[in-house]
Amino acid sequence: MARDGPRAAGGDVRGAGDGRARRRAGNLVRDRGPRRGRGAGRARGTRLEALLSTWRADSELSAYNAGRIARDALSADTLAVLEACERWREATRDAFSCRVGPLVERWRAAEAEGAMPDRGALRRQARAIDAAPWPAEGALEAGGALRFDVDGIAKGYILDRALAAARAAVPGATGIRIEIGGDLAHWGSDGEGRGWAAGVADPLHPLDNAAPRVVLRLEGRALAASGHASRGYTVGRRRLSHIVDPRDGQALRYAPAAVVVAPDAATADALATALTVLPIRSGLELVDGIDGVAALVVGDAGVPFASARWPALVDAGAETSVPEHARVEVDYAIPQFDADGYRRPYLALWIERADGAPVRQLHVLGDRARWLAELPQWWRQYGRDDPVAPLALARPTRAPGRYALAWDGRDDLGRAVADGRYVLRVEAAREHGGHDVVAVPFDLGGADAAWHQPARGEIGDIDIRHAAP
Repeated sequence: MARDGPRAAGGDVRGAGDGRARRRAGNLVRDRGPRRGRGAGRARGTRLEALLSTWRADSELSAYNAGRIARDALSADTLAVLEACERWREATRDAFSCRVGPLVERWRAAEAEGAMPDRGALRRQARAIDAAPWPAEGALEAGGALRFDVDGIAKGYILDRALAAARAAVPGATGIRIEIGGDLAHWGSDGEGRGWAAGVADPLHPLDNAAPRVVLRLEGRALAASGHASRGYTVGRRRLSHIVDPRDGQALRYAPAAVVVAPDAATADALATALTVLPIRSGLELVDGIDGVAALVVGDAGVPFASARWPALVDAGAETSVPEHARVEVDYAIPQFDADGYRRPYLALWIERADGAPVRQLHVLGDRARWLAELPQWWRQYGRDDPVAPLALARPTRAPGRYALAWDGRDDLGRAVADGRYVLRVEAAREHGGHDVVAVPFDLGGADAAWHQPARGEIGDIDIRHAAP
């Protein structure tokens, strides 16, 4: 049921007299703003990641799942997350559950083997997991039915604790926003006396470089989203969601996507996952019955359904866009590596002419200038002469999965380019990993066409589609 694994936080701290603002990595960061809050939040998030990650063999949760430590030896944070998991399992009638560790392992094995698991065996395993008692003391049985995967709530818990740490570090702040992988926690105002602006992307077509479909104004609220476009299991020719239904063990297909706003990030995180499993009507009834919670659920056909409290959060005057039919769409993948100390890669995608002249930056993942130079081809084109400017486009690194971009056929100055041969260049570098560059030639203009680039090292497979005007 995991969406993104827990990771350290980044964000924004506001206070009176903070000075000018500049755009960096998708967040608004003050040039002379207080750094203590951001540092405290990031440090708190890093410590919690070391406890809660199921991708790290040395994490406390991995040790507990393996039966190496007892429940009464768990840290207060790990125990709090597991207890919250069980509460939400009961509140959602098993639509949300952190007990899916063995089921997730089964789907990862199915992906590696290229064969679908037996439905009956999955159903029996899911029922056994649900019926298994959680020992009040002692260790879990090694290899037993019960193993926890808390990714569906850990990110929210980390956000809440990071926000509390930032508030304690900067008591004079008037507003704080913390972000982890697109999920947000807010306190106070945005510095102009308004709630923080939070853009919501189209969950069925989440183009990384597109304007939001709707903008919310949030004060003292958290936001979490759950969808299926960017991550999943590929078993043979079947593409399935990474979210597993705890009730029958099935990886979801044709499931809705959800955005949830709640008073705390852990609540938003858990409910966002539950809403992708529940029937839409049942999910909205659940949300409407919880104080301070609002949600937008989008069915697999693209029809949106809003909860009762959602319309009051929408900023009707914000600039948004309804996606137009892009001339070129790019699907790209960030591969998963099973390695201790895994770090997410820095990644850049841009368009060149056939002679190598730069045309348009599409996307940059990696929001620390000192590491962007580890993408040397991109850096020579865009960063070397003006190291600060690329940060206006850069966004935080992303978890392994599939993502999408669009190019409207214009250059960096907004001018329409001529039809002809172009090249999509992709460059990736990872700490303690490799460095790879791929070039994918394609034609702009003419009939509809598609191109495919197989995965190479740090860069997953790439698909380009051109649609005739």
